[in-house]
Amino acid sequence: MTENIVEIIGVKMEDRILKEGFVHPDGPVACTSKCCRHGVYLDPGERDRILSHSKLIKKYIDDSQTGDVDRWFDNTELEDNDFPSGKCVSTMIYNGKCAFLDSRGRCVLQVTEEEENLGQFTLKPYYCVLFPITKTNGIFEYDDLCEGECDCCTANPHSDRTMVEVCKIEFEYALGKEKYNEMLLNLKGYREDGKS
Repeated sequence: MTENIVEIIGVKMEDRILKEGFVHPDGPVACTSKCCRHGVYLDPGERDRILSHSKLIKKYIDDSQTGDVDRWFDNTELEDNDFPSGKCVSTMIYNGKCAFLDSRGRCVLQVTEEEENLGQFTLKPYYCVLFPITKTNGIFEYDDLCEGECDCCTANPHSDRTMVEVCKIEFEYALGKEKYNEMLLNLKGYREDGKS
């Protein structure tokens, strides 16, 4: 974890996401899904919600995936206070990628949400939505998992737009639109180089 933590309107974050952007100007919108290959940790409640929609999800699974719900999650529960229940489980890797990633690099959970009109982020786990931002011990941070591999997730200290600006969808999801907009108003002039 970084030592440079900033608190703005009660939101704690590493200052890097307030100063830097991404190599690709659109950041995560230009996603290549390389990070998704590793799977994700999620709250057991999120797993249960996904499993309750398994019949719908199976409609969109392709040949590179499995419809066997017992191969979707490693149900070993780990203690982790960054999750609502204080515990987490992980998605399993199937065919060298997250069990929910299809052969075209799309998340079948997101596809199901869209195709079945379930609403955005009804199934997609919290930390999948946030990436390349993460939250550790209540502090929003940049996750450098794909640093140098994917322009969409590689930090750029010379970008015209900061991570907090580019990752609007992610922060609106985590904070709510009103708090995100309030945070942006309080960020004016924060960047040392005058870009904000």
